[in-house]
Amino acid sequence: MTNYYHVLGLSEDATPSEIKAAFKRLAVKYHPDKHPGKPEMEEKFKEINVAHQVLSDEYEKARFDLKLKYRQFSQSDTRTYTYQPPRTDHWKNRNRARYSSGRIDYRQNAIATAYAFGITFLIALMVMTGVWMKQSYDDHQLEKMLAERRSTYMDAREYFEAGDYKTAFDIMTSLNLFRTEERDMKIFKSTMLDKIVENGNRAFQKGDYHKAISLYELVQEFAPHLPFYELRQKLADAYKRTGQPDKAIEILKNFLVGEYEIIASLVKIAEIQRDELNNPEEALDHLLIAHRLAIKRYKTFYGEGYALVINEKYVPKSHFYLYTNLADMYLRLDDYEMAIKAADWNKYVWPDSAISYITTAHAYLAMGERRQACIEFSGARDRNWNGETPSYCK
Repeated sequence: MTNYYHVLGLSEDATPSEIKAAFKRLAVKYHPDKHPGKPEMEEKFKEINVAHQVLSDEYEKARFDLKLKYRQFSQSDTRTYTYQPPRTDHWKNRNRARYSSGRIDYRQNAIATAYAFGITFLIALMVMTGVWMKQSYDDHQLEKMLAERRSTYMDAREYFEAGDYKTAFDIMTSLNLFRTEERDMKIFKSTMLDKIVENGNRAFQKGDYHKAISLYELVQEFAPHLPFYELRQKLADAYKRTGQPDKAIEILKNFLVGEYEIIASLVKIAEIQRDELNNPEEALDHLLIAHRLAIKRYKTFYGEGYALVINEKYVPKSHFYLYTNLADMYLRLDDYEMAIKAADWNKYVWPDSAISYITTAHAYLAMGERRQACIEFSGARDRNWNGETPSYCK
């Protein structure tokens, strides 16, 4: 079995950050693009990639560690024992001499056998009685313990139904492992977080963002090791809507570190910088980073001629918001040509985008090109835009 720790040049107690760092270092070193015509480098790169996939996944890593320990155990040295039959010649000769000298007293043998049987029976009876008493005591203690645990569980349910989720969670955590008879308790504990998330989502949908925040924060407190990406996205949105932009940005920046929806997270950070913190320059910086990442991905998937084949079917919706915001940001900063350029890209990929026509129309108006602005307003109206247009465009 391949030891993936050795593939990445790590010890078996390596941390997740060490695993990630080792993978990045080796991936750069053995990438096939750096070794054209060398299939062994490609195989090495594949092996490194497989090792990283296994060791960076908590579940797969746990399974691999278990297999690794089992292999080490099964390969450990064992002693070999050889059976040596006892020598019986001397014993036979000695007892043959003892019993050959006289006749057997059957009465004495019967009495001795009866005594031995009686003593054995009494000892067995005492042992069985002791075992029964111990088992009865253990059963009583177990019944008492299960009753106490179930009472504790019922208290937790009452707290939970009353909305005191923290107390309920602390109580259920104190119960630790569950027995077969406590299956309903185990199910309740495993579904507590799901129910809290459901209540948070319900509050979020109703616009009660403060309540949603308190519930989402509880979930993160109870299970800090779980990613909860969708929940954290809503939490960031709730922070934004309740005037807590710094907390929203902190969550989104953690997404960047974890490489989760990087472009979408950069766009959301830019929107907060623009709308909540009134910092258009900082917002533009984040949008330009997202733009460069988007272009890099286009070239990776479609090649240098990506503009000839790309269309909205193959582009995430987050890219539409990226270039919509980028065009708007250029317009706010009076860079009208770049605003038109960003909006035109949106119109090329998403031809039904009315907002892109509005942006270019305002850019042309700011540049004094009324005729072209009217053409853009007309394009927006063709796409079901019902806003007001200048009188000279009617």
